[in-house]
Amino acid sequence: MRARKKIKIRKSTRYIYSLIAIILLLVSSSCLSKILFTKDTTYNKKEIYSYTNKFDYNYTVNLIENKYIDTKTLGMNETAYITDLIDNINMNLNYSYYSKTQSEIDYKYRVIGKLEAVYTRDGVEQKVWQKDYVLLEEQSANSNGNEIKIDENIILNLKEQNDLVKDFEQKMGMTIDAKFVVSLEITTNTKIEQEDVTNKYNPTISIDLGQKTTTIKGDNNKENTEYIATQVQEYKKVNIIEVIFYSCMFIASIIMIIYIYTKTEKSNRIKNEFRQELNRILRLCQDKIVKVSNNIDINKTSIIDVKDFGEVMKLSEELFKPILYWYSNEKEEAWFYVMSNHVTYRYILKK
Repeated sequence: MRARKKIKIRKSTRYIYSLIAIILLLVSSSCLSKILFTKDTTYNKKEIYSYTNKFDYNYTVNLIENKYIDTKTLGMNETAYITDLIDNINMNLNYSYYSKTQSEIDYKYRVIGKLEAVYTRDGVEQKVWQKDYVLLEEQSANSNGNEIKIDENIILNLKEQNDLVKDFEQKMGMTIDAKFVVSLEITTNTKIEQEDVTNKYNPTISIDLGQKTTTIKGDNNKENTEYIATQVQEYKKVNIIEVIFYSCMFIASIIMIIYIYTKTEKSNRIKNEFRQELNRILRLCQDKIVKVSNNIDINKTSIIDVKDFGEVMKLSEELFKPILYWYSNEKEEAWFYVMSNHVTYRYILKK
């Protein structure tokens, strides 16, 4: 079977096509590798849990028998209480913990009191004394749900602390501002999505000490909500359109490379120059050239080979003779003749 002839193209053109195909191959393979094998990840925050702490308190002030105030108890609506008439303070502490998510919650709490004294020197407050009291021992419990409630009642008799403050001032020769701080210390712990969620909450109530009158202030009806978030790793989805596009580009570049190196070959530069020169001659002398189908029999004439086609043109004009042209397919040569009597002038254009 006869082999199929390869397409001949210029060397520079073939090089450019090859370069384009290689660039397309590299770009498409690189993009495909990045899309298919590189996982683009982003980290976003995701709320996994939220909880609300709520605290409120109420109290009544019980008075000793006296001839000034008829009632034995005073409520929370008083702005101040006469210290020497106070027998004790009946204080109720209420705390609630709430979350929308069900979980197992471990919690513990205690109630402590702190006697805190501040001395003011040159306009600057200096904490000079602190004494701690345990008002309620630590309690531990567990709740399997989303809510915790704590309700504790504390009876405060602060006569001892008031006397202690007065004694301190007399013996130290210092005038101090003292107060008794009641603190409910609460710690809750739960596990959400394998993460420990710990909550520490510490509402306080402050009671004046060592003064003629006593005021009670605190974080009443206090509520705050906390939100727990975690970082979530998300992978970018593969773009199918990009995969198809770069796959087609990859296949096309492979086919292009195979075609260039199996179906084409570099054209012969010499042959091209021969053709260019032949075409130039034929265009230049088209009205003077006569093409013949067979080579001319010049055996009976004297043959003069001319080295330049310009001489042939000059002879044709001088002798008023046409230029005979014959093309040899076998040798790929062009023969030009000018015949006059028994002399033949010949010019052969070779590849």
